Amino acid sequence: MNIKEFKFFLAKSEFIPKEILEILARDENWKVRFYIAQNPNTPKEILEILAKDKNSFVRASVAQNPKTSKEILEILAKDEDCYVRISVAQNPKTSKEILKIFAKDKDLDIRESVAKNQKTPKEILEILANDEIYWVRASVAKNSNTPKEILKVLAKDEEIGIRESAAEALNI
Repeated sequence: MNIKEFKFFLAKSEFIPKEILEILARDENWKVRFYIAQNPNTPKEILEILAKDKNSFVRASVAQNPKTSKEILEILAKDEDCYVRISVAQNPKTSKEILKIFAKDKDLDIRESVAKNQKTPKEILEILANDEIYWVRASVAKNSNTPKEILKVLAKDEEIGIRESAAEALNI
């Protein structure tokens, strides 16, 4: 195992001490920082530093990390990189306010990610159930937390795939 592989191994380890995580969070290799950002044991203060990383994959990994605070998610929600914002939309800790803004985003992947998020509130799923894009409506139909009243509307959608997904969810 070479030094680069060893750093990757350490960055992914659940048992790595905080002091080593801090050192690796400043590593010149973006993949090391990426793995640190993904590590569920990375402390919030290190995630806060990595949220400002120049590499968008590192920032997106911070957005996906379950330990990332709502405050960091709010900052990352304004990131210029679409992939970072998609990752914020997928995080169950993302606030209702951000999800509401993302539900109207021009990027369909962001709206689709909001529709898939199991923590997206009913009123936002309702908005997305009327989205012009098939994949967004289909994601609402497949979300296990979509209320029955929304599924009943989707069961009458013009697209057969959406009707089928809604019918399956309703156990029809």
